[in-house]
Amino acid sequence: MGRNLVNGMVLKDRYKILSSLGKGSFACVYLARDLQWKGNLVALKQIRTDTFTPDEYRALNTSFLQEAAFLMTLKHRGLPRVVEFFAEGPCYYLALEWLPGKTLEETVLKGEEVAEARVVRWGVDLCDVLTYLHEQKPFPITLGDLKPSNAIVKYDGSLAVIDFGLARHYVPSQQKRSFSMVTPGFSPPEQYKGGAADPRGDIYALGASLYWCLTRSAMDKFRFQVPPVRNLREDVSQRMQELLAICLDPEPRKRFSDVRALGEHLKLLQEWLNREEQAVKPSDILSALYKRKKD
Repeated sequence: MGRNLVNGMVLKDRYKILSSLGKGSFACVYLARDLQWKGNLVALKQIRTDTFTPDEYRALNTSFLQEAAFLMTLKHRGLPRVVEFFAEGPCYYLALEWLPGKTLEETVLKGEEVAEARVVRWGVDLCDVLTYLHEQKPFPITLGDLKPSNAIVKYDGSLAVIDFGLARHYVPSQQKRSFSMVTPGFSPPEQYKGGAADPRGDIYALGASLYWCLTRSAMDKFRFQVPPVRNLREDVSQRMQELLAICLDPEPRKRFSDVRALGEHLKLLQEWLNREEQAVKPSDILSALYKRKKD
């Protein structure tokens, strides 16, 4: 059985557990101090395999560590630095640079409805990260598990993807993915079938994440028949509704061909929303005329 990590425990003679950051169906994340680099904090993700079938374990064992060296070379402002991958007993560990902030999920749930313009900015940030990953050579890197709890809103307001332990190369010649996990509501339908997770699967997950940010709806209840977002929020623009509909199409070939294209459309929407916001309102004109007459 995989062991639970408790505060004060030192793992691998390097990582001192400080607290628990969260727990999922098959993984736990801990805040730890890196004793090798004093003062540095890491998010230590523990993937427990004691509930896996033998086939699932073999698939993960083959694929997880193969990507370690490559993932450690990734450098992007929207990705934490990968410190180390390692295995110990039945558990796999991923040590990531700890980024202070709140998860996107926490940020959306803590207050009132989030303005469309802010959600669009988040979408632009996520597209920037995914474009960097998808354009890696010789093969793209796909996240495979993008969702609001796996992104963090940093103190400067920008987004970073904090959990990419399932990221891997997408090799077009491969017909099936060796190992796959799904998150109901955010994973695309093809991922449930064990098919190859190409970059368009990340586009679906990004669209689902933005839709959730706008509506806070339980995405899994839609069963891949996601209603137009304006059905749930009338103030969302028609342009945003059309973008999300393309991202969330159950047919991968009907989604955006690549995330760079989606990012460009989101930037155009961002510019349009900014112009709308800066437009002079009739009430402002009346106030200005009144002020001139008074002066």
